This record gives sequence, structure tokens and C-alpha cells, in this order.
Amino acid sequence: MTVLGARPRVAAAGRARASWSGAVRGLIAVATVSATMFAAACGPRVPRALVAGEDACDYCHMGIADSRFGTQVVSSTGKVQVFDSIECLVAHLASTGRASTPQQVWVTDVESGDTWVPAADAGYLIDASVRSPMGRVIAFASPAAAEAARARFGGTSLSWQAIRSDSAGVVAHTATANHGGH
Repeated sequence: MTVLGARPRVAAAGRARASWSGAVRGLIAVATVSATMFAAACGPRVPRALVAGEDACDYCHMGIADSRFGTQVVSSTGKVQVFDSIECLVAHLASTGRASTPQQVWVTDVESGDTWVPAADAGYLIDASVRSPMGRVIAFASPAAAEAARARFGGTSLSWQAIRSDSAGVVAHTATANHGGH
């Protein structure tokens, strides 16, 4: 009788352990999925490829004809906006003001034509012999790459901060020269 009485206790304890173990595994799985979804929602997003002839600039509404000059903004809500040039990107950022701070800003390295670079990390030339669709600013993978390209293309090297603050008059030039006061 003792043996019979011990078996149910052992079996019940084994079932409890198996049940507890299964619950822990389930909680770990739920926590892992939740953490992955949270990281995907809040983490950096990879810019999407621009499709020349299909995508249109969210600022001037021109079709994107040459993705080498394309830019993208990812808002804090995850909305992606594409632009045909740095000039349109800067004009858009200026028009939205401080109320709408983008989560990410990406520019295309003009030399590779398809490499996305965070805008703050890129190097820029203004008034070089290579012209964007709006005519003035092109981006490179780094400030050093922009400086090296300056020997070939001319122009003036600028930082993202200088472009963003519009110390070079990018927005004013774009508005009057290309958009008729857009």
C-alpha cells in the first residue's frame, strides 16, 4: 500500500513539474516573440529600394527617374517618405518644422547608386559638376569620400548639419529655381 500510495504522488509531482516546465517554455516563447516584435517596431529600419519610373517624390511629386539621388525619411510612426533629391528632402524637413522629427533620414551614395547612408554620416558636395534632379547637392558614403570626389567633380564640401540648417541656401534655391516657389 505504501508503494501504491507513493506512485500517485510521484506521478502527480512529475505531472506538476512537466506542467510547470511547459508553462515556463511557453512564457519564454511569448517573451521572445514580444521582444522581437518590439525590436522590429522600434529598431532601425533598412531603407527600401527606390523604383525609378514608379516612385514619386513626396515633396515635389516628380517621378523618381534616377535613384542615385534618392532620399528617404522614416517617421517616428514608421511611415516612409521618398524624395528625388536632397534638396526636396531638406525642403520637406524645413516645411514640417521641429514638430515632426524623423526617426531616420537616409541618402543614397551617388557613386554606388544603391547604397543607403544615414544622412548624418554621409558627405556632401554642393554645386559640383554632377547634378541632382534639383541641381545642387549630391551625397557620398562619407565626408572623406565627398572630399575625394571634390577633386573630380568640383563643388564645395558640406556636412549634414550645414545642409539641414540650410546655411547654403538649398531650400531657397530649390524653391525658386526648380519649383517656382513650391
